[in-house]
Amino acid sequence: MALDDIEKFGDKNRAFNPSEDDGILRIVQNWGNELIAQMQNRLRINKTNATSSLSSSISPKITSKPGGYRLTTMMQDYWYYVENGRKPTKGGGKGELYKNIYEWITYKREMQMKISQSPNRIAATKSLAYVITRKIHREGTKAQPFISNSLKKVTTETLGQRIAQYIADTLGSP
Repeated sequence: MALDDIEKFGDKNRAFNPSEDDGILRIVQNWGNELIAQMQNRLRINKTNATSSLSSSISPKITSKPGGYRLTTMMQDYWYYVENGRKPTKGGGKGELYKNIYEWITYKREMQMKISQSPNRIAATKSLAYVITRKIHREGTKAQPFISNSLKKVTTETLGQRIAQYIADTLGSP
């Protein structure tokens, strides 16, 4: 190989910028979609997807940064407690947890019975939500990992290999 060929190869590829290359963006998007599908599958396997709200809230957000991309996986805030569990607390039967459990019970009852809430049923739902909330505060909840298990299947190493292969294919040889 002549020195001129190497210089032309260097000149050609000196301006290569991963954040301006839509091929790398597509690879990141595809990998993110695989990861999300795996997380949704883990939620189904763990049976922690009672209303499907956590599963359906998972979405990718890709931002361009100098020199590359950043993939952020967006989802409802309670993902943390599903992934890591919840330790017992001194809380009572009210608050944000109570509100979420009340909404969950209401949703499940409406879906199963297909009836509207009567005053007696509302009182029973509030009572059940209070008891469940109190038990969670007293005993905590068990971790049911869906993110860490998904990252074991859809690894960042795979993402790196795909990007490396794409760059090698794009740059080619001199």
